[in-house]
Amino acid sequence: MTAAALPRRRSRFSLTGTLAAVGGALLCGILVVRLQVPMLERINLEALENAEARKNRNIALATTLGWLGYRNLGASWLWLELIQYYGDAPARAQTGYGLAYEYFDHMLRLDPNFFLGYRLSSLVLAYQAGQPEKAVEILDRGLQQFNPQNNPDAWRLYVDRALINFMFLGDAEAGRRDYYQAAAWREQVGLPGDDFRQLGDNIARSPLSRRSRFDVWLSVFNATSDRDTRQFVLEQLTQLGTVLRTLPTGEIEILPPPLPSGLEEEPYRLRL
Repeated sequence: MTAAALPRRRSRFSLTGTLAAVGGALLCGILVVRLQVPMLERINLEALENAEARKNRNIALATTLGWLGYRNLGASWLWLELIQYYGDAPARAQTGYGLAYEYFDHMLRLDPNFFLGYRLSSLVLAYQAGQPEKAVEILDRGLQQFNPQNNPDAWRLYVDRALINFMFLGDAEAGRRDYYQAAAWREQVGLPGDDFRQLGDNIARSPLSRRSRFDVWLSVFNATSDRDTRQFVLEQLTQLGTVLRTLPTGEIEILPPPLPSGLEEEPYRLRL
């Protein structure tokens, strides 16, 4: 054996030993992780449940601020909490929207004139939390606060309620009445209302048709400027209509279902 061969043999032996050690460590690591996964999942769930309990306490504390005379401060605190709560999609996928109604209920009791809060309630409670009756309750409170004389956008609350009555509660007649009232309030502020009356009549005649549902969702899309709401509504529209193309301007061309008369229409161009 030459002197030059000895270092090479030691090098090969060292490399083999190192690979064996690394392989064993990786195997042990994999086993440890697999054994700990249930524990980690339990810890994550416990953390989420603790966060839910903390949010519940914050709602109570914010309400206490209102009792002490700091109503606007308490309402603002709950608004910020609600935005974080709603926006935390991973947590909501785990625990749902069980606190959503509590946020809206207490926030709007502290600040009954918070118009945006009433409008957001339909998106969160009806669409996300699966509580359309609660959404109608909140909107009813908003309709007691607002009218065309104190808010020119008050008619939008009737549009929101019409959608819930029609799409979620299956009450086409209540939806028709809401659209008629929205039309009347629009006319009081100088806006046309006949389109909403026609929409109400159409859904009352054929409440289950694809075209009726498309027209209702389209009315919601046009009645809001909130991007999240529009994104959600656009998803509903594309399921009912036919998306033709996305234009360079960012608009989406969508062809609605055919009218009962069979008349062909131009596609709508919608922009978020």
